[in-house]
Amino acid sequence: MKRPLLSLLAGAALLLSQSLPASANPLNTWQVSCAADPGSITRKGKTWTFKTSTNHCPGGVWKQRAEIYSDRVNPTHKGTYLFRSTVSMTAGTNEKFDIFQIHDGRHGCAPPLKVDVLPSGQIELTSDLKTGPGESCERGALGRSARQGVIRRDGTPQLLEVIIDFNGLGGFDAFVRVDGTLQVSGSYMPPTGAQYFQSKFFYFKHGVYSQRMFPYVLTSEGMTVKKVRLK
Repeated sequence: MKRPLLSLLAGAALLLSQSLPASANPLNTWQVSCAADPGSITRKGKTWTFKTSTNHCPGGVWKQRAEIYSDRVNPTHKGTYLFRSTVSMTAGTNEKFDIFQIHDGRHGCAPPLKVDVLPSGQIELTSDLKTGPGESCERGALGRSARQGVIRRDGTPQLLEVIIDFNGLGGFDAFVRVDGTLQVSGSYMPPTGAQYFQSKFFYFKHGVYSQRMFPYVLTSEGMTVKKVRLK
């Protein structure tokens, strides 16, 4: 039986139990997504630095992308994972951008989950249902943070935590915390009907993806994904 979102919300807002042994965690194995402009993505240990890059992904409709992606898990995978990193964003404009995604390889529509940083700094969770080729989408929002100015753009280090609870049925619950405070949560369930694109796998993405080019530097320090249990 699926656990109620409110009980999961309470667990995510309060604490997580000790991490389970990470023998082979595909969601913590990362590589550069679709290549990037020279020098746009660099790594030193567990610290990644992302800078403005043109979009090298085939079929991508947005102009700027500097992202990394994890290995895949099946949609029927069950378990709870904590993405955790200290992020520092420096940008002179208030361009909207994605900082984290759960993707399934689709083109033209938003993936099952995007963690968007709005011009205000608020965090919004979005998800599309793909109904056909290109940008044939049913667009939707899963939730938005109530606070203004959550993600700063002045280089201030902030602890970003994204908790994903896969239910084993092709869906998941998502929670986003900044500096230990729960900001937003939402739930995704796969659509039913032959007209909808069906996910064959999920993987994580992290970095900066935006509709327009803009100058920025995002540092992601101590980035890790661990399998956990919600209490």
